[in-house]
Amino acid sequence: METDVIIVLSGGIKQDASLRWVSTDLSAADNELGALGGKLRVFAATTLATKYPAASVIASGGKGFDMPKNAPADRPLLAEILRDELIEYGVPISRIALEKNSNTTYQALQELEKMITERSWHNGMIITNRYHLPRLRAMIETKFPALVHVATLVSAEDVLIEADSAKWKSVIAEAYASPFMAGRMAKEEQGVLQIKNDTYQFR
Repeated sequence: METDVIIVLSGGIKQDASLRWVSTDLSAADNELGALGGKLRVFAATTLATKYPAASVIASGGKGFDMPKNAPADRPLLAEILRDELIEYGVPISRIALEKNSNTTYQALQELEKMITERSWHNGMIITNRYHLPRLRAMIETKFPALVHVATLVSAEDVLIEADSAKWKSVIAEAYASPFMAGRMAKEEQGVLQIKNDTYQFR
């Protein structure tokens, strides 16, 4: 069955040299700004949008929860930042829809479940980073069992390595071998355990 929707979960954000808000890179510095590697999600979504030209693309995220301390209240929504980046890298605006209400992964899944049902999508992909996949999967299996059958979870890193191994394989391997990523993954593993033993604070 052909993929009918590609969903991009927002990661962290930062301001670039021109003070434009953009998604985070896979770096130690950006690990301090919230969820790192958001830009990889954008690149992966662009790659998959080219592979599946009939699929809609959902940019997901409201104001966000884990934001940089310097992020002003009037900054763009996460979904709007993702949209602008997707357009910059070649996804037509006509294919992009925004999910603007969620501030956490759990809220994003709540909103996306509604959108998938309302629009009768049957074969979607949810793109996030590799380190985030186990917690996302545990959350879906626990709270959103209907999504298991209509949404495949996709690692942005795996998409990029498959598309251009020479560019991405060593960069990603170096990041995942780093101390900052070890700390990030330990937090994610703790979240998975909390979901499984019913002590996780869903919000």
